[in-house]
Amino acid sequence: MRIKSIWKLLPVVLIIGIIFFFEKKSSLEREKFKESAINSYIVKKKSNWTGGRSYDYLTKNGIVITLLNKYSLVMGDSVSKQNDTFKFKIYRKDSLGNYKYYNSYDLE
Repeated sequence: MRIKSIWKLLPVVLIIGIIFFFEKKSSLEREKFKESAINSYIVKKKSNWTGGRSYDYLTKNGIVITLLNKYSLVMGDSVSKQNDTFKFKIYRKDSLGNYKYYNSYDLE
């Protein structure tokens, strides 16, 4: 009888493990983002585990920026950020190919 009750707990343990994994991964990405100075551009937009509520934007130097869906960055946007802060600026190319200030974000 004990083995049957242990098997019933397996799905709960599995779900808690998955949640813990994604929370830890997110925490590590945020810490790496905060510590890094960035002068790069967006090379990839990825859908993440939130099901479209937010997206991961990868910069050329491997830093991941996670933003809610209402903030839309595009590939080629330039990212400028100092180290030890969550504040960063986005510059976007205009029709002539010059980068112009687009917006500032604070992930804190």
